[in-house]
Amino acid sequence: MTEENRPLRLGMENVLAGAVEFEYQPVDVDDACARYRESGYEVTPVLREFLARYSGLSVTWSFRGVLDVELATDVESALDVHPANVRHYARRSGLAVVPVGLAFDTEETVLLAENGDILLGGDAGVQWVANGFERAMRALVADDWDKSYL
Repeated sequence: MTEENRPLRLGMENVLAGAVEFEYQPVDVDDACARYRESGYEVTPVLREFLARYSGLSVTWSFRGVLDVELATDVESALDVHPANVRHYARRSGLAVVPVGLAFDTEETVLLAENGDILLGGDAGVQWVANGFERAMRALVADDWDKSYL
């Protein structure tokens, strides 16, 4: 996918209308896929598509008007998540998941499931956010998502 076809160029601004700021960093998708393979993850078409469309995105928004929070889909940070934690999140959610970023000051792991679901994994457990990254970002920025733990 070319840089011109990334969501930022296709209207991601509308998805992130409530964000304080957002930016993309260029991503070499082939290199990112190779790094996932080297870390022991299967590079599925769903993961490759996610990396092509959303990797390198950093979004900051205001939580309840008080605190700025951030979500970043950075390959290096995602792959720093310990594989045992990812296996734990997979067991808790009942889904095959891969880490694709970090969110909040608590560094919750942003997880991509093979069905396109976006979840957050952390010390307190696993939370389902939405199916599809754009829906998940809308829900997170609007603070309109079910915060219960699986």
